[in-house]
Amino acid sequence: MSLKENSLEQIANGKPVRIFMPLIDRPDRIRAQCIYQQRSAPKFSLIFKPGILPVDDIDTSKPAIINVDLGGPALSLEANIVNISNSQTLEMIITKTINHDQMREFFRVDAITNVISKSFETSLFDPANEQQAVAGKTVDISGSGILAIFDNPPPQTATIRLEITVPSAESETITAFAHQVRLTQLHDGRYEAAYHFDDISDEARDSIIGTCLVLQRQMLRLKVQVRNK
Repeated sequence: MSLKENSLEQIANGKPVRIFMPLIDRPDRIRAQCIYQQRSAPKFSLIFKPGILPVDDIDTSKPAIINVDLGGPALSLEANIVNISNSQTLEMIITKTINHDQMREFFRVDAITNVISKSFETSLFDPANEQQAVAGKTVDISGSGILAIFDNPPPQTATIRLEITVPSAESETITAFAHQVRLTQLHDGRYEAAYHFDDISDEARDSIIGTCLVLQRQMLRLKVQVRNK
């Protein structure tokens, strides 16, 4: 049994999963919840509630990304859409798996957007720290964290509240609690800080991952255009 097929064996029949589907003539992807249905590997099916699938808008020439929560590091699959049946079932065939380390890079892109780093103190004796906030710009962003640059030193508390403007077609601000992994003062006096998300909602993470997929495809198209000149 191949690694791809073995990955499918890890997913229980009837398990809820999330999918990021490519759309025709649109850079963004639509995300949706669905139910995994086992078939003979490397094939599987995804079942949706009636009316959820935008059947006429799905681009079946491009792979979809399926994200599965296995109770530890998430498992992600890249799979082709073989057929759409009954307007609520996608018949899929897996093309590759994305492990935790690969996923961190796969869903990481260079992106400049607004971020505010706020100290977060649970102590009732030091409420003033809750007001400390520093605005900056992200350098890159992923489903697991961000790298950002600030003009002033960001808060140094153990838990940081991040407010990030996700650079999507419909700009939105998401909130995540994180810890600072690294802080470096740059030659120009600014500060580069790396953060890892500790507490982020599924909706916020999905929004980031969906945006990363869109930006990745835009960069791939740009590389192709440059190469062909």
